[in-house]
Amino acid sequence: MLGELHPRWRQTYDLPHAPVLFELLLDAVLQRAIPCFAPVARQQSVQRDQAFVVSDRVTHDQLVAALLDDPAALVRRATLFDLYRPAVAGDLAPGEHSMAVRLELLDDVDTLTDERIEAALAAARERARERVGARLRT
Repeated sequence: MLGELHPRWRQTYDLPHAPVLFELLLDAVLQRAIPCFAPVARQQSVQRDQAFVVSDRVTHDQLVAALLDDPAALVRRATLFDLYRPAVAGDLAPGEHSMAVRLELLDDVDTLTDERIEAALAAARERARERVGARLRT
């Protein structure tokens, strides 16, 4: 419930403006997770696009789960931005399609060097290959 204080009560307490009052059901609020503080990263993130060829049976969620399961915790986000299914067989084998994913890498403390970025991308590609049979599209 939300509303302004009744004018009679406002006049009784000689308030210049009508205060807004609300009633809150605490049980409903407690069912939601409380946001946790996360400090702002001191470093900039790095984005790299990777296109993977996978079987038609592989879903977006399976590919993203493989890419995000990063022991070094450098790969923070994987966003699908293109799905390619050729109309005519040629580029890809029958039963395959390509998923292009934008990977965001971030280290909260240290600057990402080219060597660390490439190592993290190679590890992500290897996880995708092992788990869903993905290969890098050329």
